[in-house]
Amino acid sequence: MKKPEGVAKLKALLQDADVFLEGFRPGYLAQYGLDYEGVKKVNPGIVYASLTGFGQHSHMPAHDLNVIGLASLSAIDEGYGIALPDAQMSAITAATNAFATICMSLLNREKTGQGRYLDVSLYAAALNMKITGVAALYGCDIQKARPFSRVSHYYNVYRCKDGRYMTVGTIEPKFWRRLCEVLECPEILDRQFDFDHEDELIGIVGEHIAAKTQKEWLDIIGDEEFCFTPVLNLRETLATELTEKQRMLQKVQDPEYGELNYLGYPVKISGYDPQPVRRAQRLGEGE
Repeated sequence: MKKPEGVAKLKALLQDADVFLEGFRPGYLAQYGLDYEGVKKVNPGIVYASLTGFGQHSHMPAHDLNVIGLASLSAIDEGYGIALPDAQMSAITAATNAFATICMSLLNREKTGQGRYLDVSLYAAALNMKITGVAALYGCDIQKARPFSRVSHYYNVYRCKDGRYMTVGTIEPKFWRRLCEVLECPEILDRQFDFDHEDELIGIVGEHIAAKTQKEWLDIIGDEEFCFTPVLNLRETLATELTEKQRMLQKVQDPEYGELNYLGYPVKISGYDPQPVRRAQRLGEGE
Protein backbone atom coordinates (compact mmCIF):
# COMPACT_ATOMS: atom_id res chain seq x y z
CA MET A 1 0.00 0.00 0.00
CA LYS A 2 2.94 2.35 0.61
CA LYS A 3 4.02 1.93 -3.01
CA PRO A 4 2.10 3.25 -6.03
CA GLU A 5 1.89 -0.21 -7.60
CA GLY A 6 0.37 -1.57 -4.38
CA VAL A 7 -2.31 1.13 -4.35
CA ALA A 8 -3.05 0.41 -8.01
CA LYS A 9 -3.51 -3.30 -7.29
CA LEU A 10 -5.82 -2.58 -4.37
CA LYS A 11 -7.93 -0.16 -6.39
CA ALA A 12 -8.25 -2.79 -9.10
CA LEU A 13 -9.63 -5.19 -6.49
CA LEU A 14 -11.99 -2.54 -5.16
CA GLN A 15 -13.61 -1.96 -8.56
CA ASP A 16 -15.95 -4.91 -8.08
CA ALA A 17 -15.71 -5.37 -4.32
CA ASP A 18 -18.77 -5.24 -2.07
CA VAL A 19 -17.12 -4.16 1.18
CA PHE A 20 -13.92 -2.41 2.21
CA LEU A 21 -13.15 -2.70 5.95
CA GLU A 22 -10.24 -0.75 7.41
CA GLY A 23 -8.93 -0.09 10.90
CA PHE A 24 -6.36 2.71 10.50
CA ARG A 25 -6.18 6.01 12.38
CA PRO A 26 -8.60 8.62 11.01
CA GLY A 27 -7.28 10.28 7.84
CA TYR A 28 -4.36 7.89 7.34
CA LEU A 29 -5.64 6.29 4.13
CA ALA A 30 -6.39 9.65 2.51
CA GLN A 31 -2.71 10.10 1.60
CA TYR A 32 -2.99 7.02 -0.63
CA GLY A 33 -6.34 7.99 -2.10
CA LEU A 34 -7.93 5.11 -0.17
CA ASP A 35 -10.29 7.08 2.03
CA TYR A 36 -14.00 6.82 1.33
CA GLU A 37 -14.06 9.66 -1.19
CA GLY A 38 -11.15 8.10 -3.07
CA VAL A 39 -12.56 4.59 -3.09
CA LYS A 40 -16.04 5.84 -4.03
CA LYS A 41 -14.60 7.21 -7.26
CA VAL A 42 -13.44 3.70 -8.11
CA ASN A 43 -16.63 1.99 -6.93
CA PRO A 44 -19.65 4.21 -6.11
CA GLY A 45 -21.59 1.27 -4.67
CA ILE A 46 -18.92 0.23 -2.16
CA VAL A 47 -19.81 -0.27 1.49
CA TYR A 48 -16.82 1.28 3.25
CA ALA A 49 -16.46 0.61 6.98
CA SER A 50 -13.92 2.30 9.24
CA LEU A 51 -13.33 0.67 12.62
CA THR A 52 -11.56 2.93 15.13
CA GLY A 53 -11.27 3.50 18.84
CA PHE A 54 -13.08 6.83 19.08
CA GLY A 55 -14.48 7.62 15.66
CA GLN A 56 -13.25 9.82 12.83
CA HIS A 57 -12.89 12.94 14.99
CA SER A 58 -10.27 11.59 17.38
CA HIS A 59 -6.72 10.31 16.91
CA MET A 60 -6.47 9.03 20.46
CA PRO A 61 -5.03 5.49 20.63
CA ALA A 62 -7.38 2.88 22.04
CA HIS A 63 -7.24 -0.34 23.99
CA ASP A 64 -10.35 -2.00 25.39
CA LEU A 65 -9.56 -1.14 29.01
CA ASN A 66 -9.19 2.57 28.20
CA VAL A 67 -12.35 2.60 26.10
CA ILE A 68 -14.62 0.92 28.64
CA GLY A 69 -13.28 3.20 31.37
CA LEU A 70 -14.14 6.32 29.38
CA ALA A 71 -17.56 4.86 28.51
CA SER A 72 -18.20 4.01 32.21
CA LEU A 73 -18.63 0.36 31.24
CA SER A 74 -16.25 -0.75 33.98
CA ALA A 75 -18.09 1.31 36.61
CA ILE A 76 -20.60 -0.76 38.56
CA ASP A 77 -22.00 1.88 40.91
CA GLU A 78 -22.00 5.60 41.60
CA GLY A 79 -19.50 5.08 44.41
CA TYR A 80 -16.71 4.40 41.91
CA GLY A 81 -16.74 0.64 42.37
CA ILE A 82 -15.20 -1.01 39.34
CA ALA A 83 -15.05 -4.35 37.57
CA LEU A 84 -12.47 -5.38 34.98
CA PRO A 85 -14.16 -7.83 32.58
CA ASP A 86 -11.98 -10.48 31.00
CA ALA A 87 -13.87 -10.14 27.71
CA GLN A 88 -12.84 -7.47 25.20
CA MET A 89 -16.18 -5.74 25.57
CA SER A 90 -15.78 -2.71 23.29
CA ALA A 91 -13.79 -4.48 20.58
CA ILE A 92 -16.11 -7.46 20.21
CA THR A 93 -19.24 -5.31 20.36
CA ALA A 94 -17.85 -2.84 17.81
CA ALA A 95 -16.99 -5.73 15.48
CA THR A 96 -20.53 -7.06 15.86
CA ASN A 97 -21.93 -3.59 15.16
CA ALA A 98 -19.77 -3.35 12.04
CA PHE A 99 -20.94 -6.74 10.80
CA ALA A 100 -24.63 -5.97 11.36
CA THR A 101 -24.40 -2.52 9.78
CA ILE A 102 -22.46 -3.84 6.78
CA CYS A 103 -25.21 -6.43 6.22
CA MET A 104 -27.91 -3.75 6.46
CA SER A 105 -25.98 -1.52 4.05
CA LEU A 106 -25.62 -4.33 1.52
CA LEU A 107 -29.36 -4.98 1.72
CA ASN A 108 -30.01 -1.27 1.22
CA ARG A 109 -27.69 -1.28 -1.81
CA GLU A 110 -29.71 -4.12 -3.32
CA LYS A 111 -32.77 -1.87 -3.17
CA THR A 112 -31.26 1.55 -3.96
CA GLY A 113 -27.92 0.90 -5.64
CA GLN A 114 -26.26 3.27 -3.18
CA GLY A 115 -23.12 2.53 -1.21
CA ARG A 116 -22.50 3.65 2.35
CA TYR A 117 -19.74 4.95 4.61
CA LEU A 118 -19.81 3.40 8.11
CA ASP A 119 -17.96 5.07 10.99
CA VAL A 120 -17.78 2.33 13.65
CA SER A 121 -16.03 3.08 16.95
CA LEU A 122 -15.24 1.02 20.02
CA TYR A 123 -16.24 3.94 22.25
CA ALA A 124 -19.72 4.34 20.74
CA ALA A 125 -20.23 0.58 20.92
CA ALA A 126 -19.28 0.52 24.61
CA LEU A 127 -21.42 3.52 25.51
CA ASN A 128 -24.41 2.05 23.66
CA MET A 129 -24.22 -0.98 25.97
CA LYS A 130 -25.07 1.39 28.86
CA ILE A 131 -28.59 1.89 27.54
CA THR A 132 -30.32 0.80 30.78
CA GLY A 133 -27.96 2.95 32.85
CA VAL A 134 -28.61 6.02 30.71
CA ALA A 135 -32.37 5.48 30.90
CA ALA A 136 -32.19 5.09 34.68
CA LEU A 137 -29.96 8.15 35.12
CA TYR A 138 -32.13 10.59 33.16
CA GLY A 139 -35.41 8.99 34.22
CA CYS A 140 -34.49 9.35 37.88
CA ASP A 141 -33.44 12.96 37.27
CA ILE A 142 -36.99 13.67 36.12
CA GLN A 143 -38.53 11.77 39.03
CA LYS A 144 -36.08 13.26 41.57
CA ALA A 145 -35.22 9.72 42.59
CA ARG A 146 -32.00 7.88 43.36
CA PRO A 147 -30.56 6.36 40.14
CA PHE A 148 -30.78 2.59 39.97
CA SER A 149 -27.32 1.09 40.14
CA ARG A 150 -26.07 -2.19 38.76
CA VAL A 151 -25.37 -3.08 42.38
CA SER A 152 -27.96 -3.49 45.10
CA HIS A 153 -28.63 -5.98 47.90
CA TYR A 154 -30.78 -8.12 45.58
CA TYR A 155 -28.53 -7.71 42.52
CA ASN A 156 -24.94 -8.32 43.49
CA VAL A 157 -22.02 -10.73 43.73
CA TYR A 158 -21.25 -12.16 47.18
CA ARG A 159 -18.22 -13.98 48.55
CA CYS A 160 -18.66 -17.47 50.01
CA LYS A 161 -16.87 -19.10 52.93
CA ASP A 162 -14.31 -20.74 50.62
CA GLY A 163 -13.47 -17.55 48.73
CA ARG A 164 -15.65 -18.48 45.72
CA TYR A 165 -18.58 -16.31 44.73
CA MET A 166 -22.33 -16.49 44.13
CA THR A 167 -24.36 -14.10 42.01
CA VAL A 168 -27.69 -12.83 43.28
CA GLY A 169 -29.99 -11.53 40.54
CA THR A 170 -33.28 -11.70 42.43
CA ILE A 171 -34.99 -8.68 40.86
CA GLU A 172 -38.43 -10.29 40.81
CA PRO A 173 -40.06 -10.29 44.29
CA LYS A 174 -40.80 -14.03 44.11
CA PHE A 175 -37.10 -14.73 43.59
CA TRP A 176 -36.13 -12.35 46.40
CA ARG A 177 -38.53 -14.08 48.78
CA ARG A 178 -37.10 -17.48 47.88
CA LEU A 179 -33.56 -16.20 48.42
CA CYS A 180 -34.48 -14.96 51.89
CA GLU A 181 -35.97 -18.35 52.69
CA VAL A 182 -32.87 -20.21 51.50
CA LEU A 183 -30.56 -17.83 53.37
CA GLU A 184 -32.77 -18.14 56.46
CA CYS A 185 -33.10 -14.39 56.98
CA PRO A 186 -36.87 -13.75 57.17
CA GLU A 187 -36.25 -10.37 58.81
CA ILE A 188 -35.49 -8.79 55.41
CA LEU A 189 -38.22 -10.60 53.46
CA ASP A 190 -40.29 -7.42 53.07
CA ARG A 191 -37.35 -5.05 52.59
CA GLN A 192 -36.42 -5.73 48.97
CA PHE A 193 -37.02 -2.11 47.97
CA ASP A 194 -35.68 -0.50 51.12
CA PHE A 195 -33.04 1.49 49.27
CA ASP A 196 -32.52 3.87 52.20
CA HIS A 197 -30.71 1.06 54.03
CA GLU A 198 -28.83 -0.43 51.09
CA ASP A 199 -25.53 -0.96 52.91
CA GLU A 200 -27.25 -2.67 55.84
CA LEU A 201 -29.09 -5.09 53.56
CA ILE A 202 -25.97 -5.86 51.51
CA GLY A 203 -24.23 -6.65 54.79
CA ILE A 204 -27.00 -9.00 55.94
CA VAL A 205 -27.17 -10.92 52.66
CA GLY A 206 -23.38 -11.03 52.42
CA GLU A 207 -23.02 -12.34 55.97
CA HIS A 208 -25.45 -15.19 55.35
CA ILE A 209 -23.84 -16.20 52.05
CA ALA A 210 -20.37 -16.07 53.61
CA ALA A 211 -21.45 -18.70 56.14
CA LYS A 212 -21.29 -21.50 53.55
CA THR A 213 -19.02 -22.57 50.71
CA GLN A 214 -20.08 -22.27 47.09
CA LYS A 215 -20.49 -26.04 46.87
CA GLU A 216 -22.70 -26.06 49.97
CA TRP A 217 -24.95 -23.44 48.40
CA LEU A 218 -25.11 -25.40 45.15
CA ASP A 219 -26.05 -28.55 47.06
CA ILE A 220 -28.83 -26.63 48.82
CA ILE A 221 -30.15 -25.09 45.60
CA GLY A 222 -30.02 -28.30 43.57
CA ASP A 223 -32.05 -27.92 40.37
CA GLU A 224 -34.14 -25.05 41.70
CA GLU A 225 -34.07 -21.88 39.60
CA PHE A 226 -34.35 -18.48 41.26
CA CYS A 227 -31.38 -16.44 40.00
CA PHE A 228 -28.94 -17.55 42.70
CA THR A 229 -26.01 -18.93 40.70
CA PRO A 230 -22.26 -19.55 41.01
CA VAL A 231 -19.42 -17.54 39.49
CA LEU A 232 -17.44 -20.08 37.46
CA ASN A 233 -13.96 -19.95 36.02
CA LEU A 234 -13.53 -20.53 32.29
CA ARG A 235 -12.59 -24.22 32.56
CA GLU A 236 -15.68 -24.88 34.69
CA THR A 237 -17.90 -22.96 32.27
CA LEU A 238 -16.68 -24.98 29.29
CA ALA A 239 -17.51 -28.19 31.15
CA THR A 240 -21.11 -27.26 32.04
CA GLU A 241 -24.23 -28.88 30.67
CA LEU A 242 -25.33 -25.46 29.39
CA THR A 243 -22.24 -25.22 27.19
CA GLU A 244 -22.79 -28.74 25.93
CA LYS A 245 -26.47 -28.26 25.11
CA GLN A 246 -25.74 -25.00 23.29
CA ARG A 247 -23.01 -26.79 21.30
CA MET A 248 -20.64 -23.99 22.18
CA LEU A 249 -17.56 -26.19 22.37
CA GLN A 250 -16.72 -28.01 19.14
CA LYS A 251 -13.94 -30.58 18.84
CA VAL A 252 -11.84 -31.04 15.72
CA GLN A 253 -9.24 -33.72 15.07
CA ASP A 254 -5.97 -32.31 13.75
CA PRO A 255 -3.35 -34.70 12.31
CA GLU A 256 -0.53 -32.79 14.00
CA TYR A 257 -2.00 -31.60 17.30
CA GLY A 258 -4.72 -34.17 17.94
CA GLU A 259 -8.02 -32.96 19.36
CA LEU A 260 -8.53 -29.20 19.26
CA ASN A 261 -11.37 -27.23 20.85
CA TYR A 262 -13.16 -24.31 19.23
CA LEU A 263 -16.02 -22.09 20.34
CA GLY A 264 -19.16 -22.75 18.34
CA TYR A 265 -21.31 -20.15 16.59
CA PRO A 266 -23.51 -18.50 19.25
CA VAL A 267 -26.73 -18.34 17.19
CA LYS A 268 -28.43 -21.60 16.22
CA ILE A 269 -29.85 -21.43 12.70
CA SER A 270 -32.37 -23.92 11.38
CA GLY A 271 -30.98 -25.91 8.47
CA TYR A 272 -27.44 -24.64 9.03
CA ASP A 273 -24.77 -26.01 11.36
CA PRO A 274 -21.45 -24.17 10.93
CA GLN A 275 -18.35 -26.19 11.79
CA PRO A 276 -14.66 -25.27 12.13
CA VAL A 277 -12.89 -25.92 8.83
CA ARG A 278 -9.28 -26.09 10.03
CA ARG A 279 -7.02 -24.84 12.78
CA ALA A 280 -5.48 -21.37 12.71
CA GLN A 281 -2.19 -21.06 10.88
CA ARG A 282 1.13 -20.91 12.71
CA LEU A 283 3.29 -17.84 12.24
CA GLY A 284 4.58 -17.87 8.67
CA GLU A 285 2.66 -20.99 7.69
CA GLY A 286 1.16 -20.91 4.21
CA GLU A 287 3.30 -18.05 2.96
